[in-house]
Amino acid sequence: MTEDTIDHNSDSSSDVEDVGGGLFNEPEEWKPKTPPPTFATHTLSLQPSSSITVRLIGQSPLWGHYLWNAARITSNYIEQNPTLIFEKSTLEFGAGAGLPSLVCAALGAKTVVITDYPDPDLIQNIEYNKLHSLSSSSSSSSEQSPESKKLPLKDSTTIHCTGYIWGNPADHLLKISPKGYDLAILSDLLFNHSQHDALLQSLQLTLSKPDGVALVFFTPHRPWLYQEDLNFFTLAQETGVFDVEKVVEQKLDKPFIDDARGDQSLLLLVFGYKITWRKESL
Repeated sequence: MTEDTIDHNSDSSSDVEDVGGGLFNEPEEWKPKTPPPTFATHTLSLQPSSSITVRLIGQSPLWGHYLWNAARITSNYIEQNPTLIFEKSTLEFGAGAGLPSLVCAALGAKTVVITDYPDPDLIQNIEYNKLHSLSSSSSSSSEQSPESKKLPLKDSTTIHCTGYIWGNPADHLLKISPKGYDLAILSDLLFNHSQHDALLQSLQLTLSKPDGVALVFFTPHRPWLYQEDLNFFTLAQETGVFDVEKVVEQKLDKPFIDDARGDQSLLLLVFGYKITWRKESL
């Protein structure tokens, strides 16, 4: 496994001259402090039952500080359909903490690429999870305490973390996997209606032919805009190159976020769709 080294001991403050008196210190009330990172654990059905823990950044205007239900249900679906990823290449857009991608890696994907908007905090956090949520299969399990035990990762698996803006050229992604990606993951991205065309453009650029699959899972977090969420799949079919199939509709015990507007029952649901290449378009 190839892993980038993160120097946790570097201290940039040593390069700054101390002028004394706190001249450049902002008052405590000048701006709110960024909340500290939090951690979330997802249970897998592997034998014996295993779990994976990811770190979430404290706050993000891009919603990277949550582990959404759709990410968990996507991960479950991948577990239940291992042929989608075993010894294959996977690519996740708007990954946040990257849970589905890390599950792909743990289940034997050969190449895993985790992307999000090129915000340094988001990408650094994905790198943190890459390094701390999984361990090399050559690592001794006796070296880890039970509460901190990581899921084993095959030495043949590589994980890459990088920034990517939807709809842009994907040369740096295709450099990693020149023939495209066997599986693309879009988890809880459809609320951003203005970016539907860009997401579809990215799929056309990166999904391998002829058998590449994209998983698109989401909850209608704004129930009154549910039809606008679904418009993504209409646009996908209108490209003339994609077919769309609904594969999951799962009801949860409680909503992730409460909202008094619209159909409240939709907040309990995670929908999953599969997008594939239309054979006659190839």
